[in-house]
Amino acid sequence: MEKTYFLKSAYTEFTNESIDSIINYLKEVGGKSLTSKCKRQNAFKVSWTDKENKLLARCHVQNAAEYLSCIRNNITKSQLRIVVADIADYVQFLDSKEDTSFIILSTNTQPSAIQFDSASRLFYTHQIREQNKNNYSTDLLTLYAIRLSLESRVRGLLGIDYATSKRGNIGLSTLIKISKNLKTVRYSSDTDWTEIEWVNIWLNHHMHRHLRPYPWIIHQSLEVLKPFVDPKKTTSRSFYSATYVKDESTLEKEITENLKELFPEVKIKWLNKREIVKEK
Repeated sequence: MEKTYFLKSAYTEFTNESIDSIINYLKEVGGKSLTSKCKRQNAFKVSWTDKENKLLARCHVQNAAEYLSCIRNNITKSQLRIVVADIADYVQFLDSKEDTSFIILSTNTQPSAIQFDSASRLFYTHQIREQNKNNYSTDLLTLYAIRLSLESRVRGLLGIDYATSKRGNIGLSTLIKISKNLKTVRYSSDTDWTEIEWVNIWLNHHMHRHLRPYPWIIHQSLEVLKPFVDPKKTTSRSFYSATYVKDESTLEKEITENLKELFPEVKIKWLNKREIVKEK
């Protein structure tokens, strides 16, 4: 069987031709274009069955092609090489003719000492070592920043500093469910709470296990959260223009009632100001 070398060419040559070639190749190998919902649902999965392996591989390959297309004009050699190394197993599953033998290792973990060094340098100098400015070293740190922005936005929307029950602090997953079902808040049409829940589960899975996720999934997580956390293309000129309310006192009452249904003994510490746009 004659081998093809799209991945190897992109990995070793890093030319405009090889970059375009691998993007087109991944689009072809991924098969018929899947819906955005399908690609995201499978990308954010933390467990799956053997029956789902082919669909999962197609989703990863199509997401990788989309990610490369997005960063095409500013892509670095390091970024491309990491995508090639990460996607190789999925390509091999879908196309046995493609040569992946040149891939030695694609690591998804970093020693704790490297993470500690990056944390120290970020704090004291606001920089990290030059050799650590790559996906292997920074992508896991990116997850913590994404998680921080999501939790800050949800708590800001609800106006909750913290909430506790007899079992302890009420976590972000619960607060997301509360936010999702609010009747007194109008969300922008681009806000998709189901996808936000997928992202939250995926974030927790990788953060708690210290696993570096694939860069194309990080890209998808940012795309999911952008309309809710950073809706720049709006007419109201507000960071919070993805969320609208007419009466904050009614909203606060609804939040309290919904939390008490789950935790009758709930105690809520409210923020001084809620991150939401008031409708006139």
